[in-house]
Amino acid sequence: MRSIIIAALLAGGSLMAADNSGSFSSKKVDGAALYKQGCAVCHGENATKSPEAKVPALAGRDATRLALRIRAYRDQDNEVGTYTMHKTSDVMKNSTVKLSDRQIGALAKYISSL
Repeated sequence: MRSIIIAALLAGGSLMAADNSGSFSSKKVDGAALYKQGCAVCHGENATKSPEAKVPALAGRDATRLALRIRAYRDQDNEVGTYTMHKTSDVMKNSTVKLSDRQIGALAKYISSL
């Protein structure tokens, strides 16, 4: 179990810098703009409180864990659910389906900094 957690954390670190092609780029992605476009409606303007009761506040959470969760929602399969222990969510899948790994990393860093 410990090796799985370590592997997940290492994989999550690569999410912070790699794009979908696996290459590294110095091109900056604006996590704040991504959040305001796709996340603020449900998670609140500053990710500190949610207008909806069932939607969690995200501000200050660990960036690696956020990135892994966002990626899990993006990559979930309609037939079998996500590839991790996270619940499936059509709203989250639709909100994240077009995000690259670099965008997810920038978004997670931004949310974590709030």
